[in-house]
Amino acid sequence: MSRTSRPGSMPTRVVLFDFDGVLADTENIHIAAWQRTLAQLGFELDDARCARSAEVDDRLFLREFFEGLQIEKADVEGWVRKKQTLVATLLEHSPRLYPGVSALVHALAPHVRLGIVTTTWRENVESVLRSSGLASLFQVVIGKEDVKEPKPAPDGYLLALKRLGIEAEEAVTLEDSPTGVTAAQGAGLRVLAVGHRRNPGEWSKTSEYLENLTNINRVMELLNLPSLGAAADPSQPSG
Repeated sequence: MSRTSRPGSMPTRVVLFDFDGVLADTENIHIAAWQRTLAQLGFELDDARCARSAEVDDRLFLREFFEGLQIEKADVEGWVRKKQTLVATLLEHSPRLYPGVSALVHALAPHVRLGIVTTTWRENVESVLRSSGLASLFQVVIGKEDVKEPKPAPDGYLLALKRLGIEAEEAVTLEDSPTGVTAAQGAGLRVLAVGHRRNPGEWSKTSEYLENLTNINRVMELLNLPSLGAAADPSQPSG
């Protein structure tokens, strides 16, 4: 079994999270933003056709869209900016964390340093962290503007490790997509695969799989960190 498929022997010093799909339930926001943006160009896209936009860089999604229609010399950057402006507005009015996220972050904070590595713009992350009261608990946020190549390239994770001054063996990342897992493992990181709406499969076979983040003690166990105990675990029902 590979190093990425079991709890590591070294103590975990840093936990790095993907943002969209791991911490924040933003898939529908990205889909809606692209649907509204592309409607201005006269295109109507259903949710299934826009689903890829929640996993890959905006520029890549839009280039693929235009190439599929054999549209050349399109203003990719301009339309990406329009979409991002709409996303920022939607997140400001409807920031949504997945169940268990807030409790998990608070449980981790006394034991490890925390960071976020994402293919979304940093302003999206910071908006949600502020509104949820978690901003002060993260030591580093790497957004898409911080690296030349987004996921699946490992650049974002390598930059996070550099800024935190640690080796890959001391960190674990939580990812929810094939793109993210490839990026993290390319940086030498151990990955916990977080499902939420995605079932385990080929994308998660080299990682420990978590259906969601509500079982805090299970996450702590996989990170080789102290358990909260049944009575103290805020994800568990009492009584």
